[in-house]
Amino acid sequence: MSPISVAPGSTLVETEREVREWLDRYFAAIEKRDLRTFLSCFQPCDSFTVFENRETYGWKEFVAFAEGSFGFVVKVRLEVERCSVDAFAPEVAVATGIFRGTGEDVSGAPVKVRSAFTFVLHRIGQEWKIRHVHESSLE
Repeated sequence: MSPISVAPGSTLVETEREVREWLDRYFAAIEKRDLRTFLSCFQPCDSFTVFENRETYGWKEFVAFAEGSFGFVVKVRLEVERCSVDAFAPEVAVATGIFRGTGEDVSGAPVKVRSAFTFVLHRIGQEWKIRHVHESSLE
C-alpha cells in the first residue's frame, strides 16, 4: 500500500493547516472563558473520552468538569509552547503539544498550569471536533 502524499497543496497539508487554525480558536475560547464555544469544539458521542491526570471522563462527566473549571478560573492566559499536527486522512488528525496557562481563580489566587495534550480530531462536514483527549500535568 502506498502512503498518501503530503506534498504542498495536497489534501493532508490542507488538513494540517485547518487543524492549526482550529486550535487557535479552541485556545482563544478558553482564554475568553467562553464555555459554549469551548464545548462546541468536542464531539459528544458514546465513544467520546477524556483522560486527564489519571481521571477518565465520558461526555456528561467532562461537561460537568468543564463547567466547574470555567466557574473556578476567572482569568486565564494560555501559551502553546509546542504543537504538532499529524493528518491521517482529510477527516482525521491528531494534535499533540504542550501548553502553559496562568491566571487567577475566583478568590484572586494565582493559577498556573503546564500540560501535555493529545487531541484526536474528526471532521464532521466542515467542522473539526475533538473525539478523544489526553492531558497530563507537567508541573
